[in-house]
Order: sequence, then structure tokens, then C-alpha cells
Amino acid sequence: MVRLEGRGAWWTKGCAQCKEANPTWRCEDCFGGRMLCMSCVIERHRDKPLYLVQEWEAGFFHPRTTRDLGVVYQLGHAFGEQCEFGSLNRPQRGFVVLDNNGIHTIDIEFCGCLGAPDETNQLLNVGWFPATVKEPATATTLSMLRRLHKLNLQARLPAYDFYNTLVLLTNTAGLKKMPHRLPQFMNMAGCAHHPEGIVATEQGGLAVHCRACPQPGINLPEGWEDAPPEVAWVYRLLVSEDANFKMKGRDRSSRDKDPTLGPGWAYMVANDQYLKHLVKHVKEDEISHCVSFAALWLANNKRAKGLRASGVGSVSCSRHQMFRPLGTGDLQKGERYSNMDYLFSSLIGITVLTAVASYDIACQWSRKFWTRAAAMPNELKLPTWLNILFKVSKFHLLPHVKECHGPYSFNYTKGVGHTDGEGVERNWSWLNWAARSISVMGPGSREDTIDDLCGFSNWKKTVDFGNSLLRKMVLAIPQAMMHSRAFHAFTEGLREGHEEELREWEKIVRAWEADPTGESPYEYPTVEAETMADVMRRISEEDHARVAANGAAALQVKPAAFLLAEIEIEENQQTVALEAKRRNRTTIQATSLQRQRTLLLGKISKLHDVQGQYMPGLREWGAQQNPPLSAGNNAKPETIIIYLPSALPADQREVVCVSGLARQEEELREAQARDALRDLRRGLRTRTFAHRFKRKHISGQGMYTKSRSLLDAIEDGIRDAASRYCVARAALLALRRPGEWTGELRELKKEDIRGMNERLMNDEEKEENRTARALAGLTGDEDDNELNEYGERVDLTVLFNLETGEGRRLLSWIWHTGLLKDEVEDGKLHPDIRVEWMKARARADRWREELILVEEEMRRVLEFCRWKERWWTERLEPSRAPERAEIGPELREGLRAYALEQAVREHTWAASWSTNDEVLRPIEIELDDDDDARELFEDDGFEDELEESYFFVPLLLILFAYVSLSRLCLFLLPFID
Repeated sequence: MVRLEGRGAWWTKGCAQCKEANPTWRCEDCFGGRMLCMSCVIERHRDKPLYLVQEWEAGFFHPRTTRDLGVVYQLGHAFGEQCEFGSLNRPQRGFVVLDNNGIHTIDIEFCGCLGAPDETNQLLNVGWFPATVKEPATATTLSMLRRLHKLNLQARLPAYDFYNTLVLLTNTAGLKKMPHRLPQFMNMAGCAHHPEGIVATEQGGLAVHCRACPQPGINLPEGWEDAPPEVAWVYRLLVSEDANFKMKGRDRSSRDKDPTLGPGWAYMVANDQYLKHLVKHVKEDEISHCVSFAALWLANNKRAKGLRASGVGSVSCSRHQMFRPLGTGDLQKGERYSNMDYLFSSLIGITVLTAVASYDIACQWSRKFWTRAAAMPNELKLPTWLNILFKVSKFHLLPHVKECHGPYSFNYTKGVGHTDGEGVERNWSWLNWAARSISVMGPGSREDTIDDLCGFSNWKKTVDFGNSLLRKMVLAIPQAMMHSRAFHAFTEGLREGHEEELREWEKIVRAWEADPTGESPYEYPTVEAETMADVMRRISEEDHARVAANGAAALQVKPAAFLLAEIEIEENQQTVALEAKRRNRTTIQATSLQRQRTLLLGKISKLHDVQGQYMPGLREWGAQQNPPLSAGNNAKPETIIIYLPSALPADQREVVCVSGLARQEEELREAQARDALRDLRRGLRTRTFAHRFKRKHISGQGMYTKSRSLLDAIEDGIRDAASRYCVARAALLALRRPGEWTGELRELKKEDIRGMNERLMNDEEKEENRTARALAGLTGDEDDNELNEYGERVDLTVLFNLETGEGRRLLSWIWHTGLLKDEVEDGKLHPDIRVEWMKARARADRWREELILVEEEMRRVLEFCRWKERWWTERLEPSRAPERAEIGPELREGLRAYALEQAVREHTWAASWSTNDEVLRPIEIELDDDDDARELFEDDGFEDELEESYFFVPLLLILFAYVSLSRLCLFLLPFID
């Protein structure tokens, strides 16, 4: 690079063109940087006025311009020609042109021939955009304007910073006298096919429409309006509405000085009509909030002095996050009904029958909505046939009061798939990058810029439809399979002896779905009868029964009692071993541990006295072992091995034990595993109750300490139940061969031990947890060595928050097994199980719907492309209204070329996004292979929910030039049954 500062080796060979010795000129923009003589550099740059040339002088290169070479550029004539009448025009010496490589001052001459275009059009004909239409002295290249446009949209680079970058490129050292063209440049940073011209542009006509949303007459099939209810939900329009208080607008300039170029032509509503409506509601209060975002809301709305707009409100489609035409407008004071109702009227003209509208405060906004809608101006009234379902976006639903959770939840709404309603928030996240520059703009520039940004956002999503819909399908296929099978596994675990309850649950949830105004069946029942004291008493009684010595007397009855006593001693050993692992024991805890060991040692001694009666060959078998078996430590009786048939090799059991002893242990171990699972589930439900009670009632250090002790005791019970299950299952695995029973009594992993309302942390939440621990002075690494009081590594894996992540939450398998023993006193299943069954049903339904919706959206996108291609093809022969000037041949060719380019692009999109059977065949997805589950509800109309569902999913091609879908097929194979 330093060598490039000099002339290099070429200059010794003379001028690169004429070979004249000692050339002194070169061009930074020409290829190779070869040295040229002055006459050759002039000849090469007669049609390159904006190239940067340099002259070698006094030992280094000096920047020069083509003006320094004496070159004058003629406009309006072919290269090399001079206009004979050029002297009749205004001389243009020192004309300023802004280009990508800097600011240039050049000499030009306009054409003065008879019939020549005016100066503005002569500049436009060579690709230079003039700063004014009257005596222009400054212009920018269209290439630079296009680059600025894309940088402003993608990188949110303000025009002011871009201009200063040009100044820096031209005058890095600050030694030149630069022409000041910032005001002119700001003026330049700114529906030819309509027969009546640009004045005939319709409201919202320049917006980029969402081609995946339902649009009757364009991408919906004939007869869609007569579709039966079980199909009609596919043709719903899903939209989201929200306000953004970061998009403020200061009271700068005026509309007279800074008017909007296209009022109401795209996304921002026409200001005059908008204000005319709002002036009728100046005293209107803001929408009340039942959510817990009050502090954030106040922060957004304070310091409103000096603002023309406190923010913007907007409506976008929920499924694809595309801004709706005429769905965005300024807010003057918070979120008022008049503003948000007006923006929601962007739905006028739609002919779909049902719309799902999400809004973070929909519970308030929906009240008296139709009363307010009836009072809107006639041109803004929504169609009377439109049915609107009001929902709250998933993330914003959590802080709402309990009564809002069921009726306003996407998770429990039929026909919405896996829509979360948060798409408008994601739009804000992208748009807010430009908030600072937009806030200081005048009213017209502000609206034009927001229109531009919204259009760019929609265009990027349009171009990416091939990828985005395919990603949704790839996600939905395995999720639909997992949740469908999880639901049917849950149902299978419940149906024996509880068919009537299941039918009743199905009737309840179907009735609520038809009329969600009643009590939500998805809410856990409020338990007030059991207090914290009751829980403490019950746990104490369980601990007492577990520690009490009651096994020895049973040894005198029969072999089953002997096995039961051994199992009980084994469980006591586990309890004592767990207590022995406790660190930093108090004196009382140490005394209690010693007492438990003494009782345990006595039990083991009595057991050994009668063990020979039922395991007569044990002593001989033990003596033959090499190395010898450990006798254990009497000081720590929890380490003494209690030999049961399951602890012996399979070929030695009949030799060591009396006949039938192994079979009896097998039966007891299965019962022990099921009892342990029951205790584990009960402990997890108790933990759920305790956490709810703590959040609602506990305050103060003293009460917190007591509650912490109780929670520790609950965790001990959960840990003990899990340990008993693992021991029982290991023994059962030794006694039995692996078989169907292992599908019911599965291996218990740490992540499986979670309550009905608990879910596993995702990677992002784990990372946040590690960060929080690091800030708290704890190690935040995966392999940290922080241990709890039992010497176990601290590893938070579950969250007790039910609402967030509900759409993908999978119930742990422990809730599918042995639920008959979780009955309450009246013989019915626990109410929590009813709630979880309904939620599992809802999750399976939503993911099944997601598959259907994505496939339908793929079809709509292709239909829209074909319709748009026909639309542009009809405009290949442009026409003009009689009162307008006739179209010349050059303009006609340009109009035709533009229309043809758009038609070809639409055709190419449709072709590249369509399924090519030679490359990718449709994939058959089996969501349910459970034939028996269908029989349960064959008389109750529920068979359609449980029957085998097959979806032929035609996956779209991604942009054909970049991705090979054969690789995608290989990626999907592991998910396909």
C-alpha cells in the first residue's frame, strides 16, 4: 500500500497509452492506476467528469480535478459533439456534482438547440438529479442517491452524516475551500403507470402489501366465504396494534415549509383528515391500563413539552410483521382511543369475515369498540359483517389480571396457530434505530421517512418469504409431532377408569372455546383450605412415619414382609445418607443424625438375624466373591449393603434365595416405583402451592426465613422421592429385562423433576442466569463448583413461571404415569391434572394449526405472485388520459421496460418458491399413530381431535440461486416418522 503512494514501476516505461516519457498523471478510479501524460488523461476523461485524477509534482501526488485539466462537458449531445447554440445558454462554470467518491466542481454546457429539453431534464438524462428546477447549479448522481437511500434504510445513516462523509472524502486535510451544498443536498434526498398520473394515486396505493395475508380476489380460492367453520379459520386476517413512544417528533419547522410529498399514499395516514378527526376528541382520556407496565408507560410519556408527536401508533399483520397501508400515525398524547381506533380503520375495504386483533391492552380497548366504531366517519367505518376477536400479545399478557389470561390468550384461541402477536414490537425494535434522526425532522420529512422505512421493512420481508415460510415449516413439523404425541400419551395415561371425566373435560373446554366469557378452564383452582401450617404438619407426619421403626415386627409374618422390611431399611439408609451429606450441621441436626443411625443399625442387626431364613445361600455366595464383599461400617450404617434378590446375579438368585422371593421383590419394586412417583408429584404440587403462597403473602425477613425453611423441607421430600424411584427402577431393571414397562417407568433425569407449571430454561435464560450470578459475585460458568448444603452442584434448570413459553412447554413424563393414584377423595382426578390436560390439548392444536396456516400462506404467496405478474403484464402497453400529454417513444419504452421487469420478477419468484417435484417431493407427516386413543371418544365427537392426521407439506424452494433443497431434505429426515 505504501508503494501505491509512489509512481510504481510503470512510469519508467512512459505513458500507458502513447508511451510518452515521464508521464505525471494517474486516475484513482481507473483500473490499475497506470501513469498517463496530460493529453492522454484528458482524452480518457472526456466522458468521465467525476473521476478523481492526480498529478505527480514536487515528489508526491497532488489531487486534481477534470476542471484543472480544462475539460468542459457538453450535455444534450453525443460524446465528442459540441452544441452550436451552447453560448446562448447560461454559462455553467463551477457546477457542483455530489457523487459516491466525493464532491466535484466541474464545467458544463447545456444544449441550446431548438426543441432541446430544459436544463432540469438535461441533467436527469445523464443521471444527475438537480437541487432545483430553476437555474440548477448543483446536482447529485442517481447512483449516489440510491446508495444513500439503502444506507439510510439498512444502516439508518442520516443524510447529514452522509454529506459530511463526502466532504471528508474530498477534503481530508481541510485545506481546500469546499462549496457548501448541505441545504441543497437535503432537498434532493428525497405512479408513473397510472393513466391519470401521480395525482390519481390512491390512499395507501404505494404500500408494499403482505402477500401471505388473505386478500380476496387475489390469493383466496373461489367460494372461500362459504367454507364450513372447521375450515373457515384459515381465512382469518391476523393483525397487531401498538404504540411506540421512542418515535417522538419535535416541534420543528411547519407543514408550509416542509410538506409531505405523498400524504396518505403509503403507511402514514393523511395528516389533514387525521387531525380533523382527532380535534373532536381533544379532551379524551388515555386508554386505562390493567397491566403492570405503569412505570415504563409513565417514563415514555413524560417530558412531552416541545413535541409535535409523543410517538407513533401502528397496525401490522401478526403473522408476518408487515406494516399495514394507512396503519401508522402520530400520537399527540399517549394512547388514546381516537388515535388507535383511527389507525385500526386501516382494515376498511377488507372483505374477510373474521379478524384477530392483538393489542397489549386489548382488554380495555375492546370495551365499547363497536360503539366507537359506529361513531367514526362514514369513510372509516368497518364493514358490519366483520367479526373481530380481541387478543393480548403473549409477552404482554403475563402482567394482566388473572381474568384476562384465558379469554385474551393466543395459546387458547382456536385457529391462530403459533401466532404470538408480538410482531409489531419487533418492528419497533428495528425502526427505533432511526428514532433520533427522525425526531428532529420537520413534519413532512418525518412522515416521508417513516413511510420509506416501513416500505423498506415490508420489501425485505417480501423478498425473504421463500426463506421465512420455509423456516416456519421446518420448525412446525417436529413441534407438531412432539406435542401431538405428548397429548396422546397424556390421554392414554388418564383414560383407564376416567373416560367419563375426560369426556366431561372435553365438553367443558369446547363450550368455553365457543363462548370464552365464562370462567377459564385453563386456570388452576385457587386452594385456600390448606395453609402453610397444614403443609408443615403434613410434612412432619410423613417424616415421622419414614423414620419410625416399624419393619422388624413384619419379619415374623411371611417372605413378602421380609422384603418389605428390607426395602424400608434401604429407604431409611438413603434418608440418613442424604442427611449425612449436609454441610455445616447444627448441634441439633448432628444429634438427630446420630439418633437415626442408632435406630438404623438396630434394624439392620434384626434383619441379619432372620435373613438366613429367606436367603439361605447368601453367606456361602458372599464367601466365594473375589475381592471379598465389604461388610460396611457400623459407625455409618447407611453404608452397610442390604442384599436383596435384585442385588444378586440373575443366575444365582434361585440358588441363594428361597423360591419365589425374586418374583415377590419384582412386584414390590414396581409398587415402590409407582409410590415414589406419586410422592414426587405430590411434592412438586406442594412446591407450586408454596411458591404461589410465598409470592402472595410473604413479606419481611422473619416470615421469609420461616418460608425458606419450609421450602427446604419440601425440596428434601422431592429429593427423597426421586431417589427412591431411581433405586426402585434400578432394582426392577435388574430383575426384569427391558421391555414395554420401561416406556412407562422411564429413567428419571434431573430435568424431568419439574411441576406442571414449571418449564426448562432455554439457552437465553440460562445465559442471563449465569450473567446475574457473575454480577452477584458467583461463578457464572457451566462448570462452576458452587455446591448446595448437600454437596450437590447448584444448577437452576427450571422456572416456575407458567405463562411465558407456554406454547412450547412440554409436560414432564412423570405426569403421564400412574395417575390413578393421584385421585382426590371423591375418586376424581386432581384439578391440576385437568388443567394440564387441557393445556396439552391446546398446545397440540396450535401446532397442528400452525402447519396448516404455513402451508396456506405458501399457497397465498404463490397466488399473489401470479396475480401481480398479470397486473404488470396488463401495463406493458402504457396509456394516458386524454387531457395529458401524449407519451413519447422514449418514455413509452421506459414504461414498458419497467413493467416488464416487474412482471419477470414476479414470475421468477413464483417459479423459485414453488415446489419442484424433481428436486423435492412432498413430505408425509404422521402426527398421531395412536389408534386406541381414537376409540375413547368415538361417540362424543372427539375422534376428529385424536384421529390420525396426515399433512402433505409442499415445502417451498428458497431462492434458487443460493440454496440446494436436497440438503434441506436430509436435514428434515431425523424429524420425520
